[in-house]
Amino acid sequence: MDASTYSAPETLRDGRAVTIRAIRASDKQAMLDAFHGLEAQTIYLRLFTAHGEPSEQTLREWTEVDFDKLVRLVVCLPRPGADEQIIGGASFAMLEPGNPAAGAEVSFTIEEDFQGQGLGGKLLAHLARIARARGIRHFVAEVLPENHPMLAVFERSGLPTTLQRGEGVVHVNMLLPG
Repeated sequence: MDASTYSAPETLRDGRAVTIRAIRASDKQAMLDAFHGLEAQTIYLRLFTAHGEPSEQTLREWTEVDFDKLVRLVVCLPRPGADEQIIGGASFAMLEPGNPAAGAEVSFTIEEDFQGQGLGGKLLAHLARIARARGIRHFVAEVLPENHPMLAVFERSGLPTTLQRGEGVVHVNMLLPG
């Protein structure tokens, strides 16, 4: 499976069609637009800190990925007469590049107007499909304790999941049975 060309149609709970696909280098402006559409609380829950304007270097890091050590998917909503709108995304980064047995860390961001539409679970399923094809058998994540929606996505995923509360963070471990 070539993650760099990954694309799959999905449907939001409200019936709108979206595409979950691999990020592209040409998505820089769409990613910047998506970032500007996020509320400060969403940015904090995702990055664990307040975050200013993304630099050109940050935009490159977000969009120019190798799809070997890092896989990044975005959720795109078609817009009539315009380019698609990025409304969310997720990624996994291998904990030890070249060693799938070590697992991968996952992260997610969903624009507030689209939270509660099932995107977190759909993104997790797509990432898991790609990871399994590479021999990755578990995901880890660190989530702020107040990020109840993301914790619920992990708990409802159907994947064997353990949560361990630490100082200011919840450590999540999810098995990806073959």
